[in-house]
Parts: sequence; C-alpha cells; structure tokens
Amino acid sequence: MSITTRDYLSASNPDLKAKQFTLKADGGYEASVINYGAVITDLLVPDKDGNIIDIMLGCKGLDEYMGNNANHGAVVGRSANRIKDATFVINGEEYHIPKNEGENNLHSGNPGYHNVFWDADIISEEEADEMIMDSRIAGIPGCDGEALLLSYVSPDGATGFPGNLDTKVLYCWLEDKTFLILYCGKTDKDTIFAPTNHAYFNLRGENAEGTVNNDLIMINSDKITVKDDMNVPTGELLDVEGTVFDCREYRFIGELNDSDDHQMVISKGIDQNFCLNTTAGTFSFAAAVTSPETGITMECLTDLPGIQIYAGNNLGSPLDIKTTKAYGQYDAICLEAQMIPNAVNLPQFDSPVIKAGKKVYHACGYRFV
Repeated sequence: MSITTRDYLSASNPDLKAKQFTLKADGGYEASVINYGAVITDLLVPDKDGNIIDIMLGCKGLDEYMGNNANHGAVVGRSANRIKDATFVINGEEYHIPKNEGENNLHSGNPGYHNVFWDADIISEEEADEMIMDSRIAGIPGCDGEALLLSYVSPDGATGFPGNLDTKVLYCWLEDKTFLILYCGKTDKDTIFAPTNHAYFNLRGENAEGTVNNDLIMINSDKITVKDDMNVPTGELLDVEGTVFDCREYRFIGELNDSDDHQMVISKGIDQNFCLNTTAGTFSFAAAVTSPETGITMECLTDLPGIQIYAGNNLGSPLDIKTTKAYGQYDAICLEAQMIPNAVNLPQFDSPVIKAGKKVYHACGYRFV
C-alpha cells in the first residue's frame, strides 16, 4: 500500500504547517500521522458490521495539537512518564530536569519528542523490513507496503538530559493488521532513552457517547509497581492476585475506575504501570481491549517491560475536541508500552540508560483481531 500526504496547516499562522501522512492497509484500515510530535491523528478500523470507525481521540488541528497538554497520539520522551524529584544520576554525574508535575518530571519537558517537528521520509516496504530486521526484536511480521520514517535529534542538554540523541520512529502496517511503532535511539553520551506513544483509544469511536467503562481489558501482568501519592513508582511491587489489578482475564474497565483502592483514588481512576510478562528482544502480547458494542478487539504487543494503563481520568480541556464531541473523564483508554517509570532511580528494574554509540530499538504494535 502507498502513503498519501497533505499539508497540515495552522489556522492562526499561515507560515506554520506540518505534513500529514496517511497509511492504508486492505480492509479499511488506515492511520494518519503528522510530523509534529510524531502524532497519530487518526486510526480507522472496521467494526463487526464492516463500518469504518475512527478509534483515535485527538485535536481539531495543528494549533490545538501544539497547545494541548494531554499529548494526544504523540510520541513522548526522551523519558516517558515520571522521574522522582526530576533528578537522576548517570555514571556518577547528577542531572536535573524540569519539575513540571509538583517536584517530579513528567514526559521530559520542552523540547521533547511530543512538542517538536520531526523530519519525515516515506520509505519502501523493503527498507522498512530492513529496519525491523536490524532491530533484532523477534516476532515482528513483515511490513505491508510503504512506511513512514520520522527522525529527530534531541540536542545535548535539552531539558537537562545528556547527549545528542538521534531518534527514529517507524510507523507501518504489518501483514497481520498490526499498526507498528518501532523506536530507534543512538547517542554520543550515555543518556535515557525511554519513549512511548500516548494514544487515546475508544473502540466505539472517538466521538462516541459514554465512557470506556463498559469495554473489557486484559493485561499480561502478574505485578504492578506501587506508586506514591504523586503517581511515581516507589520500587515496591504488588502481586495482582486477589486485587482489582488482576486483569489476566478480561474484566470491565469500569471495575478499575470505580475501585476504592488507594492506588486508584489518588489518580481518580486507573493510571498504573503493570510489569509485563514479556521477554526482552521479543514482540510479545502485553494487553488487549475489546468493545462488546462494536466487536473491535485491539491487542498491544511490545518488547518493553511495562505498560501504563490510563483511562483519560483528567480529560476535559476545551482543546480536546477532534470532531463534534468534547472529551471527558474515562472517554478513552491508553496502552502505553514503556520502560518502568522512574527506573533510572530504581536499580532493581531494567535501566532506561543507553550507552554511547550503541543503537537501541523498542517496539509497540496495536493489532486488530
């Protein structure tokens, strides 16, 4: 399948524009991405009756994406999620990054992956397959048609992080109807490389009435990371057995959001990192969401050790309007494959630090079955 492009214009500044790239696959599957923030603006899939539904929440246009703090559909980083006290140590040197959520850092700051313009290239199926092979992540099917390759160099010292970090993000449809996000990072100085994509999904449609509470979720996880009252993992693990966090079989998302468990209460619903039963270097099943109403089931696959499950607990900004419906609390579910949050300060977890000169890959895919 080929990729189509169009200018994605600012309504307030005629000199400001992004490019939007639309990737299609057989059967009505379609994804659109802009080179600002590497944002996925639209994700269209067929429901059980063959109707094509856009399941990706988003913003009205470029101005709204640039002003939106919910990171709709964006790649976030260098370091996704939270770092306690906005401080970390690499090779004995202490680094301080912006305190943008109380005393902590959330999603790195500005400039980060989610609020810059990326270079964009359309590459062939063969070139995409070469990049997938170079990742050495086992189990990723072949690319189905042309792919989009986005590139950005985060300069040494950006928001306090060390090293010039050359990042590439590959977007493509795979042969099995998986929409793949493949991250690649290479640095000239040891630094953190821990991106994720902050897509908000609603399998009944982005403008559907009601919340995702009646949809079902399954998570391939035996443990969660316990967080403090500012949502930062403490290093303690909790076994999900016998708790509301046990999603090893399907349960309603509403059971999580309505729980009086303290971990839920402090974040006004589910906003939790689950430690995945995945294997490093292998594209493994992480989670799945299904809508009984539309019959759409979406699986998340990754090689990463964690996944943040977030139900849009704080949605409600006037900017969060893509079509006709303003978004509200619990109108979406996020499946953010990631390194364990705050792992740079918690040595018991896999380190998010990559070494100078070494190329590192991570993958996340959303498969429709």
